[in-house]
Amino acid sequence: MANLPQLVILAGGMATRLGNLAATVPKALIDIEGKPILTRILDHAAEQGVDRALILIGHLGEAFDDYKHSAVDITFYKESEPLGTGGAIWNARHLLEQEFLMMWGDDLHAINLEALLTTHSTEKCLLTMTVTEEHDEFNLEHHNGRVTRYDKSGDNRTGLNGYEAGTSVVNRSIVIEHGRDGRWSWEEEIYPQLSGLIAAHLDDTPFHDMGTPERLERLRLLFRTDRA
Repeated sequence: MANLPQLVILAGGMATRLGNLAATVPKALIDIEGKPILTRILDHAAEQGVDRALILIGHLGEAFDDYKHSAVDITFYKESEPLGTGGAIWNARHLLEQEFLMMWGDDLHAINLEALLTTHSTEKCLLTMTVTEEHDEFNLEHHNGRVTRYDKSGDNRTGLNGYEAGTSVVNRSIVIEHGRDGRWSWEEEIYPQLSGLIAAHLDDTPFHDMGTPERLERLRLLFRTDRA
């Protein structure tokens, strides 16, 4: 089994769209049929060779105090104030390895990580994003192996043909060159700045996020059905 790069998981969000469901539990620790989604993410990563993870936490961060994983060595890094996804990564830049896998703490996408890393190596980009065309909404445009436009707002959906599927390979130099202090969004600032320079790794493995109560229930139903 290959030894994969460091895994960085962003798990510090407020989860406002989940309302009371995340009022006392961080989103990454919400139960999905017997396991927190964070554990399910780490289980899949460990099966493919990931042995270390940096988990960036904030909101209700004390809930992670006793969290451990049997196969992955975890370092938690807590922000002292809400910094957004970009600010959280910048805040932990001293803990980042030269190249790392990046995932969102509320997405589950059981992709082949070796295949993603092969695309990253072949395309020789500093950032490679997993893209799916099997989603109920699109937020990016990709052509000829490159992400040419990212539009999280959805203000201009013309031409959008893919969805960011939650797993990327990132070279630390991007963080150092483009990062800054304060609160900012990785996806809303880095992706537009690197338009046309981001490699697109297409993978239509079923993608699940739990960003809304409806999507959370769909994810729970999936595992409930699998266990039946």
